[in-house]
Amino acid sequence: MSVTRRSFVLGSVAGLLPSGCSLPTGTIPSRDAPSDVFSLGVASGDPQPQGVVLWTRVAPEPLSDTFTYDDIPVDWAVSRNERMDEPVVRGGATARAASSHCIHVEVDGLEPNTEYFYQFAAMGERSRVGRTRTFPSIGAPTDAYSIALVSCQDYSAGYFTAYRDIVTQNPDLIVHVGDYIYETGGGSVRPYPVAEAMTLADYRALYAQFRLDPDLQDAHAQFPWAVIWDDHEVVNDWGPDHYLPSSLNAAISGEAHRERKNVALQAFFEYMPIRVSNRPQTGDTRIYGQTAIGDLAELNRLDVRSFRARPACVLDERNHFRMCADAQDPSRSLLGLSQESWLAGSLGQTDSSWRFLVQASVMAPLDVRAGPKIRHEADGWDNYAAARQRLIDLIVNRRLRDVVSLGGNIHAFYAGVVYDRRDEAQRQAVLTEIVTTSVTASGGGEERYRDILGRRGENPGLQYFDNRYRGYALLKITPESISARLRTVDDIGIPGSAVRTLKTLDIRRGAAGIVVHDGDVPASSLRA
Repeated sequence: MSVTRRSFVLGSVAGLLPSGCSLPTGTIPSRDAPSDVFSLGVASGDPQPQGVVLWTRVAPEPLSDTFTYDDIPVDWAVSRNERMDEPVVRGGATARAASSHCIHVEVDGLEPNTEYFYQFAAMGERSRVGRTRTFPSIGAPTDAYSIALVSCQDYSAGYFTAYRDIVTQNPDLIVHVGDYIYETGGGSVRPYPVAEAMTLADYRALYAQFRLDPDLQDAHAQFPWAVIWDDHEVVNDWGPDHYLPSSLNAAISGEAHRERKNVALQAFFEYMPIRVSNRPQTGDTRIYGQTAIGDLAELNRLDVRSFRARPACVLDERNHFRMCADAQDPSRSLLGLSQESWLAGSLGQTDSSWRFLVQASVMAPLDVRAGPKIRHEADGWDNYAAARQRLIDLIVNRRLRDVVSLGGNIHAFYAGVVYDRRDEAQRQAVLTEIVTTSVTASGGGEERYRDILGRRGENPGLQYFDNRYRGYALLKITPESISARLRTVDDIGIPGSAVRTLKTLDIRRGAAGIVVHDGDVPASSLRA
């Protein structure tokens, strides 16, 4: 549903709600005293200058997909303070059984660059109070903005301590670049609710289990999110009508894969704070789009899964490939030709200091075999070389500067540049990329670390790599620079483990590439 401030007569918030459900006074309720009805907490996402999406689920039995209630009325309100006594807008929604009793409220008519608080009430109980913030108006002067970049959170592999640290760091926005859930649990730290998700009930159970994590709940309640998906929201290495066969994936027919994909994406849309207008109707979805943060940053969210051509030239069970004619076929695309066309019409069209490509993986060529033979991963940009070149040509021909790709997927911190050509004598860097490590998913350990660093000369775009740590990247963006603090958790197997800054990566306006600093570096020195 979509509502505006003008849709309702403002008045007493308490008068809105049924008896027994009046909104509270006081501070945000502690996570130590959760509501049974709203056991999975609250969330907000897809912020715009005048609006935001609010989410919750009526879930007295959070891990059950056979909740006995039918559709349930839910009241909600938005206020200027956490006491909920300065109402801005409020209304009613319906938590429908067909949607796992999840609701999405698309609030419009808010003030730009403003902090708001929100709350839900149903079945005689009220939720905790959530906090969110709208974007600055497009083109409005914006001196600084901070983003927590996260990816790859396997519930079974460890605790979500990274999110506890994110709450203390207080970013403006959390950007999740995929693998919010895993269809199978690959770790032994926490039990998994399903062996391998196949059905709608399975995927719903995974989202519910993840949302019961208190640190993840807090991060959703405190900040707006912008989310895209990668592969594990469905199945490892999936595409629109295929997935790469391996020992990691159950062998199922193409028809069964398409049905599995449809129910997996339905669960994603049910549980993510994302606009209802994007929810799947016939299996077709669109999560790519563009927003802008004042005059500071243009965010281009990309979908690298839903429209990709089948991988070519695959060699082995690990899905490596050598470059061949099929992999360089210009008709093949990672984004799909429609999304490529949209990006060509959108990239760089705002008057922003920085242009971000928010997508799921590494963009630069990455040779994964030491020595003269070149071998790449079949699941990423390397398998779609012509499509990548079209994007590089677009940036060069449009003379766009300060383009930065934000990625995930590879369970490692990675940073570097993408060149416009392989000829060392003539190439120039056209964009910078920062890839965050995983929140918990395994990174491959010391052997992988030494292997990648040992052939750094074979990958000229690579300027920094470390797969040995779990955590996230905290970006502070100003008109002149980006500082990315690589925050790492000492031990994901221990709840509340210490978190520290491994490195700080510095990007300067007007020059692609990074400078690496040890530990924390004051923002003032980065801009000096």
